[in-house]
Amino acid sequence: MQPPPPRFVPSGDPFPEPWDEEAGAWLVGKYALVGVIFADGDGERLGQYHGRIVSADPADGIAIACEGDCAGDSLVMPPTLGWFGAAQPGEYRLRATGELVVNPDVLSSWRIARDER
Repeated sequence: MQPPPPRFVPSGDPFPEPWDEEAGAWLVGKYALVGVIFADGDGERLGQYHGRIVSADPADGIAIACEGDCAGDSLVMPPTLGWFGAAQPGEYRLRATGELVVNPDVLSSWRIARDER
């Protein structure tokens, strides 16, 4: 079983990456495939999520309405437009769930490390 989708929690401070309104608007409505490696003191776990991007905002992040195994959940990523790139057409088999995603519009990969102090 994969980890639940991560949720970016805004701090209220401006995010360091410049925001491009046009690029943010372009993302909304696209079908995204997102891979996340969760790293902590116990090792690494892979989460893979897919769904439609429902909003892109410089304060609240990029929200994806998950489909497939995580249907009904939301994945909210930081407002970093440069981390989303165009996907090549084709079939993508998810290692985390075995699901098949066909022709997503955009891809994004992340590594979230928990600092064990």
